[in-house]
Amino acid sequence: MPKLYKILWSFMILFIILTLITFTFGLILVSAAIVGVLGIYRYYLVRRRSRNISSWPKKYSTCEIIDIPSETIPNSTRHLK
Repeated sequence: MPKLYKILWSFMILFIILTLITFTFGLILVSAAIVGVLGIYRYYLVRRRSRNISSWPKKYSTCEIIDIPSETIPNSTRHLK
């Protein structure tokens, strides 16, 4: 009888280990699928929003446009005449 219990406990431990490995692998696959679907959704959402004229321009997100006058150097324009 002790041999039978030892074999049963060995099978039970093996079953628990295999279940944990399977669960972990399934969890990793489901997580990767969710991240992929969310990435595709965000990609197409950004593309769809960029087609709208009313979308906020990303280039000037702070609404600050700095107009810097161009600098001319007199010596560099003399050779053009």
